Amino acid sequence: MDNTSKPNVLILLCDQLRIDLLNCYRETLARTPNITELAGDSCVFERAYTPIALCSPARASLLTGLYPQSHHMFNNSTPGYSYCEHIRPNVTMLQDWIDEESSYESAWFGKWHIGPAQDLFDSRFHHTHDEPYDGGPVYLNTTNWNNKRQIAPLVQSVGRGAAGTLDVGMEGFPDVAAARYTQAFLRSRDATRPFFAVCSFPGPHFPWMVPEEWGIRYDAADIEMWPNRYDTYEGKPINQRKIRLLNEANAGGLSAKEQDQELKEMLACCFSYMELIDEMVGEIVSTLKELDLYEDTAIIFTADHGDMAGSHGLMNKGAYMYDEIYRIPLLLKRPGPGGASRNGSFVHLMDVTATCLHLMEGTEQDSLAGWRLHGQSLLPLAAGEAEWARRMHYAEYHGDWYGHYSARMVTDGRWKLVWNLTDLCELYDLEDDPYELHNRFYDAGLEAVRAKYFDYLIAEARRTGDAQLRLLEPQIEFGAQGTGGLRVR
Repeated sequence: MDNTSKPNVLILLCDQLRIDLLNCYRETLARTPNITELAGDSCVFERAYTPIALCSPARASLLTGLYPQSHHMFNNSTPGYSYCEHIRPNVTMLQDWIDEESSYESAWFGKWHIGPAQDLFDSRFHHTHDEPYDGGPVYLNTTNWNNKRQIAPLVQSVGRGAAGTLDVGMEGFPDVAAARYTQAFLRSRDATRPFFAVCSFPGPHFPWMVPEEWGIRYDAADIEMWPNRYDTYEGKPINQRKIRLLNEANAGGLSAKEQDQELKEMLACCFSYMELIDEMVGEIVSTLKELDLYEDTAIIFTADHGDMAGSHGLMNKGAYMYDEIYRIPLLLKRPGPGGASRNGSFVHLMDVTATCLHLMEGTEQDSLAGWRLHGQSLLPLAAGEAEWARRMHYAEYHGDWYGHYSARMVTDGRWKLVWNLTDLCELYDLEDDPYELHNRFYDAGLEAVRAKYFDYLIAEARRTGDAQLRLLEPQIEFGAQGTGGLRVR
């Protein structure tokens, strides 16, 4: 295939974005008109998942096509608590394959977080954003570009400093900078070569802060509480109850009503942040159209994982496997004239890897430099040309700042089974309990359901080479009395 017939590939990657902040998924107060317009030219995947709801390992899965147990970035690569600051050295990433095997020009701009920032600068991406320099923006010194108060002082403080507005102009804000780097690359690239580029927005990751120039654009009074804001945690893992208690202890003595009001004020900032990112998506797409590149470019819009944002009384993400953090947005605009479609198949981030290889190579690929991919190309599915064999999603968790807490999850959209190695297990009836409030794992009469989903979980663990499977004995989890000797309150 000659260069002129090869499509460009652009990934627009958000950090910690739950799908119900996007109007193309659900009716929401947050305004995202540009992403909705992009969805009008795309296949919208309604059941897309992350393999793990943590930034670094999910991003590593995106670039390798592998579950974390294969690429070995098990938790966030953050100095101070991480036990895996670098990806497995012999694993091939997309930019390595591009440099060795293709004619593509590659670029990554924005949040990295697959190891220290220097790992990006030392990588085989042909173009990246600026390295840190004297007098330069402070976020260049970090791997995650988080918009915290080291960037600029707070003007409006919300949630006791956890959200608000910053004394920084739009062009000095990290998400805007990521978009500007991407636009500059599109204008200056080698026009004789196709490109593979990633614009990696740092947001809408918590803390939710925006430039004062952009402002807080929503009224807290208009924001409704999530339906599962209040979780009793009855019969649920003690670890989750402890995290909820930790959040309450950090609430500064606020009453439950005051905490709800504070959350609404913070969500007003979150929605404003999402609207800013949507604006940047619109500007990047406009640049593609201005340069007559839009139809020749495949665009993938997605996120590494979601955000609890107050659901179940929890913030951020952590040692739990709720849909708020494991479901992700995924839009695929194929090259050529656009067309809207929706697909309910179970897909995940490693399918994005396989899709990128298919786009760049011209044929479907099942491996990357000898590493067998854990996903497959979405192009035939998006075109309506193929049946999709996958009927469930398998996900994992290996621990983070809340401790080395291992868990695995499998769901087919009807039931969700969570195997917690060192805690109570979970089983949710997603049809009757879509907000995952009632743990049914220890219910009498559900033995067949538990057994069925443990079979699913074991099969997928074997397929992906998850060695922790050897610690799984389903009969121990429910035992003769249904609780394996564990007392369930």
